[in-house]
Amino acid sequence: MGLPLPSDRPAVRPAFLATVADEVTREAVRQAAAQFGWPAARVRDGGAAEARELLAGAASPGVLLVDVSESADPLADLDALAEVCEPGTRVLALGRVNDIAFYRAVMRLGLTEYLVKPAPVEALVDALRRAQQDDAGKPKPSGAARVLAFIGARGGVGTTTLAVSTAWSLACEHQRHAVLLDLDMQFGAAALSLDLEPERGLREILANPERIDSLLVSSAMTHAGERFHILSAEEPLEDEVEPAPAGLQALLRAMDDACDVVVLDLPRRADRLTREALSRADAVVIVTDLTLPAMRDAQRLGRLVRATAPRAEMLMVANRVGAAAGELPQAEFARGAGAPLAFALAADGKAAEAAAEKARPLAETAARTSLGTDMRRLATRLASAEEAPPPQAEPASWFKRILGR
Repeated sequence: MGLPLPSDRPAVRPAFLATVADEVTREAVRQAAAQFGWPAARVRDGGAAEARELLAGAASPGVLLVDVSESADPLADLDALAEVCEPGTRVLALGRVNDIAFYRAVMRLGLTEYLVKPAPVEALVDALRRAQQDDAGKPKPSGAARVLAFIGARGGVGTTTLAVSTAWSLACEHQRHAVLLDLDMQFGAAALSLDLEPERGLREILANPERIDSLLVSSAMTHAGERFHILSAEEPLEDEVEPAPAGLQALLRAMDDACDVVVLDLPRRADRLTREALSRADAVVIVTDLTLPAMRDAQRLGRLVRATAPRAEMLMVANRVGAAAGELPQAEFARGAGAPLAFALAADGKAAEAAAEKARPLAETAARTSLGTDMRRLATRLASAEEAPPPQAEPASWFKRILGR
């Protein structure tokens, strides 16, 4: 397909796995898992030994919940799990021992949480949510794909145009392997803007995170250039399309070995999938015009981004400046939106018309104009982040090192 997806890569790690010893707790864990979109089949019968057996020949999940209530030596069994857990897995344990010394011993091993049985559904949901937040807030490992999210403050401000142009620029001018992921699966226009037909499979990928592998991802991609691919869909309007966040998590993990950068074109709604996408982004671009309604919604989006993705760089980009009636002065807009304008891209009707006629990215047709220069500056700004020195920490236990803590 033109994208360097290794054929011998093991299946991408699933989002979740649990091994639970009794039926009452299994049902509670299934109910908690369902709130994250994780299938009931990921909750298995057993304990630490069964978890180790399951993981011996499979990819470790993002979150692992292990019942140690039947273990003769819970600490030894948990420590043994380190041999089969890959870095980055968040491990939670369930048990019957309600003792502060035992709790401290468990946490020293590097676990994310220990819950005493019987654990109500609400407690399980809270613990799983904290585990996910811990994973989302952890710095990415070296070599992971950079994730750039584009979202519009209003409809018609050119969010898809900028997302397509940025992905094209990163692929063709910065020589990065770039994938544009259009998450508006019913009204998305990323592929259409380049006169391409979406391949089938994105909906299935997001709905079945446990089945994602490099071959499935590669088959769902549309080839848009030597280093430029698009993942998109055109689902029937009568269907209810609500992918679970776990599918996006698994897909982005699969992208780490597939490409250098993932550009997310997000629909303008604050549903679970959009919030999950924002939480995974290294940089978020809020695309807006300079009207009063856009100022209000840019401010609201800014608050959402800061709450959902506190580690991400946020850029407010005014697009098609000069084209909308009733534009506010840029300084006044920035004060009202609560963030400075990183870029103000002028409207260029001739370049936009050429892009539509030729089905090419606007950054390409406007290459020799001031708009093209500004779009290249935006892509360059997003291409990489300044490297910060690693934080100093106390020496970690062997189990913590195995889990990437």
